[in-house]
Amino acid sequence: MKLRNIPTQQPQPLAELISCRPGQVSSMSLLEGDPARSPLSMMLLSFAEGEHVSEEEYFGDTLYLLMEGSARVVMPDRTVELHAGDVFQVSAHVVHAIESITSFKVLQMTLS
Repeated sequence: MKLRNIPTQQPQPLAELISCRPGQVSSMSLLEGDPARSPLSMMLLSFAEGEHVSEEEYFGDTLYLLMEGSARVVMPDRTVELHAGDVFQVSAHVVHAIESITSFKVLQMTLS
């Protein structure tokens, strides 16, 4: 595994590496290589206001670091609001969805 899509010449705010586009959810992998063979997945995601992803379940613990905006993590037993600067963990095998309150950008890291 090797890093990709990370500045090497000049530092840059992480949130500026991905853009929010109306009506879209965008993603950018920060790792190069076969994701099935890596113990770590790192993705930048951007959600336009009103967008969401359906329920997902990961085989490892997942960390969400909200860089901009506001979002909800919806789990079977509760809903958690995240705001810029917040970090939150969803344990392995917990089915959950992510939805926007406002447009937002998030770093998602999953251990497997």
